[in-house]
Amino acid sequence: MGIPSVGILLHEVIKLMYHAKVKDPIFFRIGTCGGIGLEGGTVVISEEAVDGMLKSYLELPVLGKMVRRPAKLDRQLARDIKALAHRDDPYDTIIGKTMCTYDFYEGQGRMDGAFCEFTENDKMEYLNKLHKAGVVNIEMESLSFAALTHHAGIKSAVVCVTLIDRFKGD
Repeated sequence: MGIPSVGILLHEVIKLMYHAKVKDPIFFRIGTCGGIGLEGGTVVISEEAVDGMLKSYLELPVLGKMVRRPAKLDRQLARDIKALAHRDDPYDTIIGKTMCTYDFYEGQGRMDGAFCEFTENDKMEYLNKLHKAGVVNIEMESLSFAALTHHAGIKSAVVCVTLIDRFKGD
């Protein structure tokens, strides 16, 4: 879906919630992601959403001016979701920082797109930098999701399952 599409979706759903007079809604973004140091099948509950520069806000040009919206998720909601995990589950469930990108290929350090202007070593250095900063997964919606729900005063959480460990492949 990506940042632009999730923005459109949220504007429409938030308006619907308002007109339906829904009180205290809670929004969830559920999807897939690439793990960073996590095996495929790991469930990641996001405690924070950051962009490719590790900034936890969405920048959006509005009428020729750059608007910054903090990308905040409800940390208590994340802990409550984590508490639902059972030790006998056949997968791990963790809470961590999520990096959101505007691009599926270069923005995520993939080398299998039409263009690649960096080396495998560059990619691994970047993934290691992310890992050291606490980033555990990469996807394309959380930053906009967190920023817009926070801006609307809506509690929200992001839960994704990893498809692959990005240290091991694209």
